[in-house]
Amino acid sequence: MANKQLQLVLVTPATTLLDEPVRALRFPLFDGQIGILPGRAPVIGRLGYGELRITAADGSERSYFIDGGFVQVQGNVVSILTNRSMPTGDIDREEAEAQLQRALRVVATTSVDMDAKSREQQRARQMLSLARRAT
Repeated sequence: MANKQLQLVLVTPATTLLDEPVRALRFPLFDGQIGILPGRAPVIGRLGYGELRITAADGSERSYFIDGGFVQVQGNVVSILTNRSMPTGDIDREEAEAQLQRALRVVATTSVDMDAKSREQQRARQMLSLARRAT
């Protein structure tokens, strides 16, 4: 009989936030969304900014913001290494709006500046979207 659970390991530079069994996951890659169920083929990918949706072992759902990074799926273990993560309910809507306004005001003069501005805008928009949904 196949294993019906995954082991999620969510790590930031500061700490391991989660290390627990889950039924399913959904999160952003840099080029689109991906869902992970038990039995998934191995994969390594670059994360985008947005929502990590967790279906826990008991069937409940939780949501976290993830701030880029990398994911590895090997066997039944899903390792997510991200710069920053927080429960969506902990996102400060006013701060997310302020971050977006700061990113919009940046004057980009080089392609590197334009890429950084685009990333900051995308990050702030995702945080703001999740904050709005949580309230």
